[in-house]
Amino acid sequence: MLLPVYRVVWALMVFAWVGNYGVRMALSAVLPAIMQELDLSYSGAGVLATAFFYSYAVMNFPAGLLGDRFGSRRVLVIGLVAGGLFAMATGLATSFGALLAARLMTGVSQGCLFSNDRAIIVAVTPPGKITLGQAVSFTGPGLGIGLGLFLGGALAEVMSWRWVLALLGVLPIVAALLIVRFVPHPPSPSARAMRRGRVRSVVTDRTVWVLSLAGATVMWVQFVVILWGPLLFMEIGVTELARAGLFSSLTGVAAVIGLLLGGAAGHAAQRRGRAQYAVLLPAFAAMAVTVAGTALALQWRALPAVLAAGVFLTTIFAWSVWGPMWALLGQALKDGDVSSAFGLSNTITVVGAIVGPALAGWARDVTGSFAFGLYLSAAVALAGGLTLVAFSRSGRARPSAA
Repeated sequence: MLLPVYRVVWALMVFAWVGNYGVRMALSAVLPAIMQELDLSYSGAGVLATAFFYSYAVMNFPAGLLGDRFGSRRVLVIGLVAGGLFAMATGLATSFGALLAARLMTGVSQGCLFSNDRAIIVAVTPPGKITLGQAVSFTGPGLGIGLGLFLGGALAEVMSWRWVLALLGVLPIVAALLIVRFVPHPPSPSARAMRRGRVRSVVTDRTVWVLSLAGATVMWVQFVVILWGPLLFMEIGVTELARAGLFSSLTGVAAVIGLLLGGAAGHAAQRRGRAQYAVLLPAFAAMAVTVAGTALALQWRALPAVLAAGVFLTTIFAWSVWGPMWALLGQALKDGDVSSAFGLSNTITVVGAIVGPALAGWARDVTGSFAFGLYLSAAVALAGGLTLVAFSRSGRARPSAA
């Protein structure tokens, strides 16, 4: 029995994200080796680890506009192929500047994925399954995190970090070929509709901004935990790269669990006629509490299993917000603006992934521990939750989004 088209699309988007995140997260697994080779401080390593997001953030909105104009699938495929090639080129870098440039170009390429794949999911998924579809189809990042951190750390024990990055660059290219073969072109809006609405409506929409700013606080927490994951465990005495990578790779499993739980909860809320905000608000509160608990575990030099539990729970609650949040975002604007809306939203959201890890790295240089950076992350998560509370009670949330 053939699978429905939307399920095939979900599965292929999962694989595309596995490839992209494998490339993205492998750098964190091999970062200690790069720091040693290039004699980098924690601040310098933080700049390198987040360099990807500078260009990634800038590219998201233009990629959404290009997707609305030329087709979401076409722009997505070009980005996947280019991202794989630049990942391979990263392994050829021989200086900090060259490595930085390669990561920036990888970010530009991967910036074509989010706005266009989310729009494709909206286009092919039945309306009653949209929250579940947004969550399930995005489990690829969780799997890619696990692949990048664990496999990257394991391979770095037996080969150069350069070969690790080059090998993982093959995955996005394979994903692009499969998408060309099996994913249909989503319907395109008329040129007149795109000229009239796609920029003005997206940029001035209050729902887009509130959800995106709240999402930036989630990305802050996620990437402080993910990008510094191996070094968090090394701080409490885990000295082997492979073991530190194994502990931190559990965030990939937790991300998948969080996405599925959040998607199921949002789907249930939708069927009962309840607003998605009822799912989002508890998740933000729990995320703030668990990341603060992780900071305490680090500060008290707890056993690796205790620290792993804190990281695991933080990741579950952080990733559980995306299905409901993107369901709200996908309903906030007209169909012709969906790629652009997701592009602008991710541009805003990714700011958290840039600022959070960089500040955590700076705090590690100043204080000698990542604990302060985690406490700051807890405060940021709480601020994101309060932003959503204020918006959901203001009466300005669009009824269609609820």
